[in-house]
Amino acid sequence: MKKLWQMIKGCPLFSILIISGVIVTASGYVGAALGVYKWDVSFHHPMAQTVLLDERVATGTDATSTDAPGKSELTSESTGSEAAEKQTTEVKSTEKQTSENASTEKTTEKSTEKATTEKATTEKATIDTGGSAAPVTRQTQYKKVKKRKARNSCYRDLTQIALETQYPYIKVDKSYFDDALFIGDSRVEGLALYSGLDNAEFAYMEGLTSFGLMGEKIAANGTKTLTELLQSKQFRKIYIMLGINEAGYDTETYASTYIDAVAQIQALQPDAVIFMMGCMHVSSDYSASHDIVNNDNIDDKNGAIAAYADGIKLFYLDMNTVVDDGKGGLVKDYTWDDIHLQAQYYSLWEQYLYEHGLKDDAFK
Repeated sequence: MKKLWQMIKGCPLFSILIISGVIVTASGYVGAALGVYKWDVSFHHPMAQTVLLDERVATGTDATSTDAPGKSELTSESTGSEAAEKQTTEVKSTEKQTSENASTEKTTEKSTEKATTEKATTEKATIDTGGSAAPVTRQTQYKKVKKRKARNSCYRDLTQIALETQYPYIKVDKSYFDDALFIGDSRVEGLALYSGLDNAEFAYMEGLTSFGLMGEKIAANGTKTLTELLQSKQFRKIYIMLGINEAGYDTETYASTYIDAVAQIQALQPDAVIFMMGCMHVSSDYSASHDIVNNDNIDDKNGAIAAYADGIKLFYLDMNTVVDDGKGGLVKDYTWDDIHLQAQYYSLWEQYLYEHGLKDDAFK
């Protein structure tokens, strides 16, 4: 004990660091026990992924190719090597014939699959969109940009930016949103609190992600899960904005999880039109100083989900067009923390929504 006391006196800074660590750890456990913090934070949590994960996602070029299986060898320790060689030749000949047959079958299957795909594409292109006639898909259009090299492996080099779904949008009034639901994180919370859309329903939570979205208690003041809400009430319009809290995940994983959630929503609300709202940008200054939470990453993820829009029951909208600073970022004066809008500027988002209504026959 005496030696310990001498060590503490001799290294006060080191001792303070140790004591501080013990206090912070103890506080964390006490906070978790009292319900202030959650126990379920793991390496797979978005924040942990954002802070800790810096591994490249394996791609077709990164993946290590496996060695081809070795050929069967027939060996003989006796002097009858000619018989062994003959048997080996016969085996190889049989393998070659089998391989050729399999290759032919595979080629035939690919040709059939290609023909089927081309036929489906042709049929899809002949359908008409959103009017009194049979609706046709409107594929997402992209604007090409000069290549911007990714600063982190969680997103790809940016070469294009998704444009909102082409449609003859009409101006609508507040009553248009009587049967609308908005889903999202703290940015959607701001829209709920500071816009005039008090007739719409909102389901939001700070830090919300597309991972486990359906099971989160984000509706009815945190008392209902999204699934429960969608089972209890029917909506005609559903707006979703997510993405900022998933910035640390690779784009493919994010898009896949997001679209899975959209599919579940569609299954529960088959008559609703779903609007995928592109994730709002951060300020240009903030973007320039962050390798993960930056606008190139946001645009890459927005472009990935926009690809699924069909212009019939699934639309892609981009409210960034009304808050953009001309450099692809959020106007500095519109935000109080480089990420969220100031209260008075949610009216810009609201006005954007009023100017992007669908005709009545789009909801048939």
